Amino acid sequence: MSEAIDGLAATPAQLEGNLRRFIIFRLLYTARFYYPVFTILFLDYGLSLEQFAILNLVWALTIVLAEVPSGALADIVGRKKLVVFAAAMMVLEMALIVFAPIGSSNLLFFLFLGNRICSGLSEAAASGADEALAYDSLKALGREGDWSKLLEKTAMVVSIGFFTTMILGAFAYDPAIVNGLLGLFNEQWVLPQSMVIRLPVLLTLVTACAVLITALGFYDLDKDALASKKALHLESRKGEKEHPLLEPFRQIAVAAKWTFNHRFVLFVILAGLALDSVGRQFAVLSSEYYRVIDIPISWFGFIGAGMSLVGIMNAKISRYLVTSHSPIFNFLSLSCVLMLGLIGLSFAVPIYGVLFAVGAFAMMGMVQFQASYYINKEVDSSIRATVLSFKGLALNLGLGIASLLYTAYVAALRGQQQETLTGESLETAVFVDSLAVFPVYYLVLFVLVILLARVMVGNRDVFFAKPLAVIVLDASEEPSALKK
Repeated sequence: MSEAIDGLAATPAQLEGNLRRFIIFRLLYTARFYYPVFTILFLDYGLSLEQFAILNLVWALTIVLAEVPSGALADIVGRKKLVVFAAAMMVLEMALIVFAPIGSSNLLFFLFLGNRICSGLSEAAASGADEALAYDSLKALGREGDWSKLLEKTAMVVSIGFFTTMILGAFAYDPAIVNGLLGLFNEQWVLPQSMVIRLPVLLTLVTACAVLITALGFYDLDKDALASKKALHLESRKGEKEHPLLEPFRQIAVAAKWTFNHRFVLFVILAGLALDSVGRQFAVLSSEYYRVIDIPISWFGFIGAGMSLVGIMNAKISRYLVTSHSPIFNFLSLSCVLMLGLIGLSFAVPIYGVLFAVGAFAMMGMVQFQASYYINKEVDSSIRATVLSFKGLALNLGLGIASLLYTAYVAALRGQQQETLTGESLETAVFVDSLAVFPVYYLVLFVLVILLARVMVGNRDVFFAKPLAVIVLDASEEPSALKK
């Protein structure tokens, strides 16, 4: 197992190590102990709601602007470098606020601004680069067929880790629980409120350091290939003036052309956008939904943790779907699950209405799993991270559009009802009425995706092909089934 694989400097042990580190990286990267108290944490530090909204807008814009360029850079300079950069940004984002002064101040706002920018850059850099590195390691081992197994295992581990993080993060933010545990060792050990507020951030800083160590341990699979590619590129362009800053944009253009010509991949991205945008928009509003259906606030953290465990079941179902059924069957299946959930949510059934939320939360994980499976199966290694970044950009843009449309719809509802209702009763009525638009909005997106598939794809057999009938073609071939 120590001998190098033909054509590669890497040994099987190093490649297997990349697969293990991919799972650990995903586990630790999502282990953010402040998630169950995200909004409260920002406000308790001393930020206003308006500042909180601005910071999250900056975070979203950073991801959108950096998503595709970071994917292109991953393909140009190597995936490991981008994964290490993502981990370093995670460390920096936590370090900026772990000892930030509590209380409203300009310094506090700018520290959190730096935190949101670093977080956005980290998310963008990690998106696509880590799984491109993992898939290419699996491919180098000659085990591309195990990609669905690796995705399933990763999703299960991450779900369990997220469940643990949600519970511990909520407990770590409760002074009574923290000081109660300390009192078991020494009655004089008491942490002030200003320190308890920092505990979830401090714990996340520790995991961020572990993420960085994990990232540094990846074997750089791209090192030799990129050196050879650079030598060939310099030889072919000898005498021409080089513009290194333009290289990422050339990479983006090449990947964009490939994606547009390979309409099946484009369909996967658009289908993912439709499903994910509606599911995530509800997830953003889920705490308000729980409040409206009379679920006690103290249960919110446990519900969030429970939803993360649903990811284990989602991973198994997703793997079964992609390995046993056609892409169109899977799209229709996910659409039915989402529509049933959205229709149930619109009735806002007290307490038991939480069961319908499972469909929306399940959609996010299942879309990520299936989109990753199909895209990695089709795309060439040289543009893998860039094409995966297109997927990430599309999902974020989908959420942004859904948020804008939802905000406009809520404003219209409020204008209609503010003459008869006021205060909390108005807000509750508007929110409940707004739930009815979710299934309608998804139905519109569903029809648009189907129409685009019919118009843009000439040979649509690929949509109905069972997994055993799907042929993975060499990058140099022009697959007519996937083109216009």
